[in-house]
Amino acid sequence: MNELAKKSKKIHPFLVAIFPILIIYSHNIGRVEIEEIILPIILIVGSALGLYYFWKLILKNENKSAIIVTLIIIVLFSYGHVYYLLNDVAIDGFDIGKNSYLIPAFGLLLGIGIFFTIKTKTVLDNATSILNVISIVFVLVAIGNVLLVTTEIVSCDKCTIQELFYEEIDFSSNFEQHKFSIFENQKIPDVYYLILDEYARSDALLDYHEFDNSEFINFLESKGFHIAKNNFANYPMSIQSIPALMNMRYIDFLSYEIGPDVRNYKPINGKDYGLYANNQVIKSFKEMGFKIITFNTFTLTDYENQLSDISICHRNVNVLDNKLFDTIVRTTIFGYFIERWSEDELRGVTVCTLEEFSKAGNKFEEPVFVWAHVMLPHPPWIFGPNGESITPGKPLLITDNPEFRGSGWEPKYQYIQQVEFANKKTMQIVENILEKDSSAIIIIQGDHGTAWDLNWLEPSKDDVYQRMRNLDAIYFPDKEKRGLLLDDRTLVNTFRTVFNAYFGSDYEILENKMYWGWNAKPYYFEEVTNHLLVP
Repeated sequence: MNELAKKSKKIHPFLVAIFPILIIYSHNIGRVEIEEIILPIILIVGSALGLYYFWKLILKNENKSAIIVTLIIIVLFSYGHVYYLLNDVAIDGFDIGKNSYLIPAFGLLLGIGIFFTIKTKTVLDNATSILNVISIVFVLVAIGNVLLVTTEIVSCDKCTIQELFYEEIDFSSNFEQHKFSIFENQKIPDVYYLILDEYARSDALLDYHEFDNSEFINFLESKGFHIAKNNFANYPMSIQSIPALMNMRYIDFLSYEIGPDVRNYKPINGKDYGLYANNQVIKSFKEMGFKIITFNTFTLTDYENQLSDISICHRNVNVLDNKLFDTIVRTTIFGYFIERWSEDELRGVTVCTLEEFSKAGNKFEEPVFVWAHVMLPHPPWIFGPNGESITPGKPLLITDNPEFRGSGWEPKYQYIQQVEFANKKTMQIVENILEKDSSAIIIIQGDHGTAWDLNWLEPSKDDVYQRMRNLDAIYFPDKEKRGLLLDDRTLVNTFRTVFNAYFGSDYEILENKMYWGWNAKPYYFEEVTNHLLVP
């Protein structure tokens, strides 16, 4: 028996390394491509292998080396879960869930574990065998979870094709042919389109934040902007709202062509064929001879827009573009540092966009369509009212309850600070554009409103009313054409109105409709128009 134990393979470090990869993948099947699992396995299991041989070289003991590597992996990958569990826990006013406390504590525990493993006189053959068995069981459970989710997908109509194999669909039959009429020697205006993510309508800012936005609104109106007073977004999420407005039609057809239960986002945000980047508005401008300039602050991992002539202020490619690896690493003790790095990166491209946006028209002699989607005032909370760098106390995607509660941090207040920063930069942008070219068309919109205390699955009328109230400001250089800008407009008609007013198009102005949906089911649309429009 002892001889058999001595011959036990030291497989537990590598199985323990694979376990979190499989578990996190099982929760994201349908959202990430299956080949994305390869990179995490190579990097994480490869790192475990490198650590094993490093400790083996030092200790000259395979058992101890393997156990130390297993301890390291367990500590690294359990950190994020403990952090989320303790983040809101305080004892007598002492917040025990801060990274500044947890990271040293985990480091100390790891150090103690390594110390006793090194110092023990036990051979550790039995411990190795037990750890091998436990790790095998854990991996089998993870594989079972993957198979269970896969079975659920296979049982769903259309899910197999769209979530496991990502079949590309041609949506062109759902869109109208762009017709336009431009006269010879006609002055063609440049078009600037700035999306300020989650920028709420002025009355909503008053209702939920007691914030008077009249200074900003008055500034825009003084420049000739029409500010809609009774407008709404058509969808509650960027991933739905922007593809609808940039394709100038409601996207409820996706429920039929893709399936309401499908979770794969690629038909919407896929770099090569998704409706976000590969949209009808850009195609229409290109057809009319425009140069396309895009800024990237939203689709951070898909910085290339295939239809753009220039993409400005995008970030560089790195291993975290692998969404599965990015998600896995954020659950580790390194997640805190990756989040700070991600915030710095987002802060950099945001500032770059706000600085360069108004200058983009200088890059071509041809007319330009300039499009930027800026993550302001949407979280993460990384800007003060004057652009100061702010560090949120929670991960990039979970910033609704930062850990800096003791210093007076309040999410609604921080939202308003980012509104103030967005206002200041937007006013500068407007001044700069109109100073050099008063004939330009300028569109500034929020893609939806705020989401404080929303019930996403069963929204009340107030929930819908809060989320769908967005900023909508449009500047037409010709005063006589500003009458085409309706006070009760919705986003889906934005470019129908622009093309009709300035490019001789004859698009029908669609009836206002609003739909509800959520992240888990991006192609499920429940009409909520009756919650918003008074008969």
